Amino acid sequence: MEELYREESTTSNDRKVIAVLALIAVLSLYAYEAVGFMETGRVNYLGWGLNTCLLGLWIWRVSYGYTLILYKDMRLEVISHGLGFYKKSYFVDLTRTESFTDRYVKSFFRKTKIKHYIHRYNSLDPHPQRLLVFGEGKKNKLAGLIFKSSDQFIKVLRRQMPDKFIQL
Repeated sequence: MEELYREESTTSNDRKVIAVLALIAVLSLYAYEAVGFMETGRVNYLGWGLNTCLLGLWIWRVSYGYTLILYKDMRLEVISHGLGFYKKSYFVDLTRTESFTDRYVKSFFRKTKIKHYIHRYNSLDPHPQRLLVFGEGKKNKLAGLIFKSSDQFIKVLRRQMPDKFIQL
Protein backbone atom coordinates (compact mmCIF):
# COMPACT_ATOMS: atom_id res chain seq x y z
CA MET A 1 0.00 0.00 0.00
CA GLU A 2 1.51 3.26 -1.11
CA GLU A 3 0.91 6.26 1.12
CA LEU A 4 -0.34 9.48 -0.38
CA TYR A 5 -0.22 11.59 2.79
CA ARG A 6 0.47 11.02 6.51
CA GLU A 7 -0.28 13.26 9.45
CA GLU A 8 0.19 12.97 13.22
CA SER A 9 -2.01 14.71 15.77
CA THR A 10 -0.37 17.72 17.39
CA THR A 11 -0.82 19.60 20.65
CA SER A 12 -0.79 23.28 21.48
CA ASN A 13 0.62 24.81 24.65
CA ASP A 14 -2.64 26.61 25.46
CA ARG A 15 -4.53 23.34 25.41
CA LYS A 16 -1.84 21.62 27.51
CA VAL A 17 -2.36 24.25 30.22
CA ILE A 18 -6.11 23.65 30.16
CA ALA A 19 -5.54 19.88 30.36
CA VAL A 20 -3.25 20.27 33.38
CA LEU A 21 -5.82 22.50 35.11
CA ALA A 22 -8.53 19.92 34.42
CA LEU A 23 -6.32 17.17 35.87
CA ILE A 24 -5.70 19.27 38.98
CA ALA A 25 -9.47 19.74 39.35
CA VAL A 26 -10.11 15.98 39.09
CA LEU A 27 -7.32 15.20 41.57
CA SER A 28 -8.71 17.80 43.99
CA LEU A 29 -12.03 15.93 43.88
CA TYR A 30 -10.15 12.79 44.99
CA ALA A 31 -8.59 14.82 47.82
CA TYR A 32 -12.05 16.06 48.82
CA GLU A 33 -13.33 12.48 49.01
CA ALA A 34 -10.27 11.44 51.04
CA VAL A 35 -10.88 14.24 53.56
CA GLY A 36 -14.53 13.21 53.79
CA PHE A 37 -13.47 9.64 54.50
CA MET A 38 -11.02 10.71 57.21
CA GLU A 39 -13.69 12.85 58.92
CA THR A 40 -16.59 10.39 58.80
CA GLY A 41 -14.87 7.03 58.41
CA ARG A 42 -17.33 6.16 55.64
CA VAL A 43 -16.50 5.64 51.98
CA ASN A 44 -18.55 7.61 49.47
CA TYR A 45 -18.62 5.05 46.67
CA LEU A 46 -20.57 7.30 44.35
CA GLY A 47 -18.04 10.13 44.73
CA TRP A 48 -15.04 7.84 44.20
CA GLY A 49 -16.74 6.20 41.23
CA LEU A 50 -17.62 9.50 39.55
CA ASN A 51 -14.09 10.79 40.13
CA THR A 52 -12.68 7.65 38.54
CA CYS A 53 -14.97 8.14 35.54
CA LEU A 54 -13.77 11.75 35.21
CA LEU A 55 -10.14 10.64 35.38
CA GLY A 56 -10.77 7.97 32.74
CA LEU A 57 -12.45 10.54 30.51
CA TRP A 58 -9.50 12.89 30.95
CA ILE A 59 -7.05 10.12 30.02
CA TRP A 60 -9.10 9.18 26.94
CA ARG A 61 -9.40 12.78 25.70
CA VAL A 62 -5.81 13.84 26.37
CA SER A 63 -3.35 10.95 26.36
CA TYR A 64 -4.20 9.36 23.02
CA GLY A 65 -2.69 10.46 19.73
CA TYR A 66 -3.81 9.73 16.21
CA THR A 67 -2.12 9.18 12.88
CA LEU A 68 -4.07 9.73 9.67
CA ILE A 69 -2.81 7.95 6.57
CA LEU A 70 -4.27 8.43 3.09
CA TYR A 71 -3.42 5.66 0.65
CA LYS A 72 -3.41 5.90 -3.12
CA ASP A 73 -5.88 2.99 -3.36
CA MET A 74 -8.67 5.19 -1.88
CA ARG A 75 -8.37 4.12 1.75
CA LEU A 76 -7.96 6.11 4.93
CA GLU A 77 -6.35 4.58 8.00
CA VAL A 78 -6.70 6.16 11.43
CA ILE A 79 -4.24 4.74 13.96
CA SER A 80 -5.03 5.38 17.63
CA HIS A 81 -2.04 5.18 19.98
CA GLY A 82 -1.62 6.03 23.61
CA LEU A 83 -0.43 5.14 27.09
CA GLY A 84 2.73 3.64 25.60
CA PHE A 85 1.17 0.29 24.70
CA TYR A 86 -2.20 0.84 23.04
CA LYS A 87 -2.34 0.84 19.24
CA LYS A 88 -5.41 0.23 17.10
CA SER A 89 -6.20 0.91 13.44
CA TYR A 90 -9.48 1.88 11.84
CA PHE A 91 -9.87 1.75 8.05
CA VAL A 92 -12.33 3.68 5.90
CA ASP A 93 -12.96 2.69 2.30
CA LEU A 94 -13.07 6.08 0.59
CA THR A 95 -14.94 4.64 -2.39
CA ARG A 96 -17.96 4.40 -0.06
CA THR A 97 -17.72 8.05 0.99
CA GLU A 98 -20.92 10.05 0.87
CA SER A 99 -19.34 13.40 1.70
CA PHE A 100 -16.74 15.11 3.83
CA THR A 101 -16.32 18.60 5.19
CA ASP A 102 -13.56 20.76 6.58
CA ARG A 103 -15.70 21.78 9.56
CA TYR A 104 -17.93 19.63 11.74
CA VAL A 105 -21.11 21.53 12.62
CA LYS A 106 -23.15 19.43 15.03
CA SER A 107 -26.46 21.21 14.40
CA PHE A 108 -26.16 20.67 10.65
CA PHE A 109 -25.36 16.97 10.82
CA ARG A 110 -27.88 16.17 13.55
CA LYS A 111 -30.58 16.21 10.87
CA THR A 112 -28.89 13.54 8.75
CA LYS A 113 -29.39 9.79 9.04
CA ILE A 114 -25.91 9.01 10.33
CA LYS A 115 -26.31 5.90 12.50
CA HIS A 116 -23.18 6.37 14.62
CA TYR A 117 -20.18 8.62 14.95
CA ILE A 118 -16.60 7.43 15.34
CA HIS A 119 -14.54 9.95 17.30
CA ARG A 120 -10.82 9.83 16.49
CA TYR A 121 -9.16 12.99 17.75
CA ASN A 122 -7.14 14.33 20.65
CA SER A 123 -8.67 17.25 22.53
CA LEU A 124 -5.26 18.94 22.72
CA ASP A 125 -5.01 19.10 18.93
CA PRO A 126 -5.59 22.74 17.85
CA HIS A 127 -6.91 21.80 14.40
CA PRO A 128 -10.68 22.02 13.77
CA GLN A 129 -12.91 18.97 13.79
CA ARG A 130 -13.60 17.48 10.38
CA LEU A 131 -16.27 14.99 9.35
CA LEU A 132 -16.18 12.18 6.81
CA VAL A 133 -19.54 10.48 6.13
CA PHE A 134 -19.37 7.00 4.59
CA GLY A 135 -21.34 3.82 4.09
CA GLU A 136 -20.51 1.08 6.55
CA GLY A 137 -21.30 -2.62 6.68
CA LYS A 138 -23.27 -4.83 4.37
CA LYS A 139 -26.37 -2.62 4.55
CA ASN A 140 -24.28 0.48 3.75
CA LYS A 141 -25.61 2.44 6.76
CA LEU A 142 -24.20 5.93 7.16
CA ALA A 143 -21.42 6.45 9.70
CA GLY A 144 -19.48 9.58 10.49
CA LEU A 145 -15.77 9.75 11.26
CA ILE A 146 -14.98 12.86 13.32
CA PHE A 147 -11.28 13.69 13.27
CA LYS A 148 -8.91 16.64 13.51
CA SER A 149 -6.46 17.42 10.74
CA SER A 150 -4.61 20.23 9.08
CA ASP A 151 -5.87 22.12 6.05
CA GLN A 152 -3.17 20.40 4.00
CA PHE A 153 -4.71 16.99 4.78
CA ILE A 154 -8.12 18.24 3.62
CA LYS A 155 -6.55 19.59 0.41
CA VAL A 156 -5.05 16.20 -0.38
CA LEU A 157 -8.33 14.45 0.44
CA ARG A 158 -10.19 16.97 -1.70
CA ARG A 159 -7.90 16.23 -4.66
CA GLN A 160 -8.74 12.55 -4.28
CA MET A 161 -12.50 13.12 -4.06
CA PRO A 162 -13.38 16.61 -5.36
CA ASP A 163 -17.08 15.82 -5.89
CA LYS A 164 -17.61 14.64 -2.28
CA PHE A 165 -16.50 17.86 -0.54
CA ILE A 166 -19.12 20.02 1.23
CA GLN A 167 -18.18 23.60 2.08
CA LEU A 168 -19.81 24.74 5.36
